Amino acid sequence: MSDQVIFKADKEHGGLQFAVPLIMLVAGIVGFMSIDSLVLAPLLGGGEWDSFRPALRIVLSITSGVVVGGLAEMAFKRWWGSGKELRLDAGGVTIERKEEQPDRIEWSKQVSLLYWKYGLRSYQRGGRERRLPASHLLFSCRLLQDGCSVIVYGYLSPKQARDAPDHARFVELNVAELHRSGLGERLSRPARPRISAAMLSGQHGTIWAAERERWVIGFELEPIDFLSFVDAIPAPV
Repeated sequence: MSDQVIFKADKEHGGLQFAVPLIMLVAGIVGFMSIDSLVLAPLLGGGEWDSFRPALRIVLSITSGVVVGGLAEMAFKRWWGSGKELRLDAGGVTIERKEEQPDRIEWSKQVSLLYWKYGLRSYQRGGRERRLPASHLLFSCRLLQDGCSVIVYGYLSPKQARDAPDHARFVELNVAELHRSGLGERLSRPARPRISAAMLSGQHGTIWAAERERWVIGFELEPIDFLSFVDAIPAPV
């Protein structure tokens, strides 16, 4: 890879999640206040459809809010970044975090890698994950080198998961184990379950610790970006 490839992380960051519903609400209110006098009254006023104006006013105002919110979300995802980026090149990956000095992982040095996955169907989801289909899976990878660490993850459809590079390398976690152990109600912000000492010292303890770290500082990539990033990681020597 000779050219640098930039992956923008966390496209659905907190600012966007706050702004888009607010824009939808404002657009819906404006639509409700104006659509009757500007559209419905000139078209339907005094006619046989005049009695439907109140219902149409509500439907069209909701529709306008959804459409404007959707367009705003598309624009924000393109122009309003989270400040978290991964800059991938032939020599390694540079990790950019907002208001922090960049970190660097070099492919020429030893890199410790962890891969894991789990399905979203096995627990009560919330936050960002609630918007995703239950059939999706979380795939995640941690790169660690000389104290520099980055956790990259993506939510993949079943087809995308089958196409993931080195699919067999991803260890499958049993997320339902957290709930069976009575350690939490949901695996989602803001109420993350506590991972017990027994699990952290068990067979997949290192991966559970990385998963706990992912909740706080992970880099979420779009599915196609995640697959491209993982595919670019050199195989361990």
